[in-house]
Amino acid sequence: MPANLPAEWFAIEKEYLEERNLERKIELLKKLISATPKHKGTENLLAELRKRLSRLEDQLEKKAKKPRKKQASIKKTGDLFVAILGLTKSGKSSLLNALTNAKAEVSSLPYTTKEPITGVCFFEGVAIQFVEIPSFFLPKHMSLAHASDLLLILANSEEEKAEVERILSEQKIEKKKVFWSIDRKDYEQLLKKIIEEAEIVRVFTKPIGKPKEEKALVLKKGSSLKDLIEKINKNWIKSFKFARIFDETEFSGRRVGLNYLLKDRDVVELHV
Repeated sequence: MPANLPAEWFAIEKEYLEERNLERKIELLKKLISATPKHKGTENLLAELRKRLSRLEDQLEKKAKKPRKKQASIKKTGDLFVAILGLTKSGKSSLLNALTNAKAEVSSLPYTTKEPITGVCFFEGVAIQFVEIPSFFLPKHMSLAHASDLLLILANSEEEKAEVERILSEQKIEKKKVFWSIDRKDYEQLLKKIIEEAEIVRVFTKPIGKPKEEKALVLKKGSSLKDLIEKINKNWIKSFKFARIFDETEFSGRRVGLNYLLKDRDVVELHV
């Protein structure tokens, strides 16, 4: 048992061990996790408590005769799907509210967020969908991290960063990561970093004789003009003639074929 556990911790543990009601036992275990100091000496203890919590929630679902949810019920609706992770009170809800249309509850109490919360931010033509993962790191919630395009990790110290990295390793989640501290308020810089790390290209279509569209079409780096057309309408491949590419080079307006590799912020005028 790690040292320096507060007296409150042992009182909650005693109540938890004596409790027989499953739902109450789960609530007490969450309180026990909340009361556990977060430092290197408690890493193994916290990991064990989270495993216990996951097992008890499994038991509760089986008892209720409900099928186990292999994935939290949040679907991808944006161009990018970004999971926000961090230890409790790391500022996840505050950041989600600042970046998106979400209204996550913000409290000085730990573990306020019990279920994943999502919100969408529109930035430089891209719809970025964020989802806040509760700090219990339950497998049914972490499935959203598995499905994400990128992980946004909030860590206010190297110790917090290492703890989240350890949890990700334990749950075998390997994704590109952006690290951020809530005391940094330059949200534009953060959003630019997310787009940069996601390795995407933003392409703006332009109807013939008209201005470009405001909303970008988002593709992975290395995508070709053919990939873009297939994303819009596969049937257009058969009637494709050529495309004009407008950019900031001296060759802006040039004709290209299906094999042209798209660049970030290309403006494409299709002739079909």
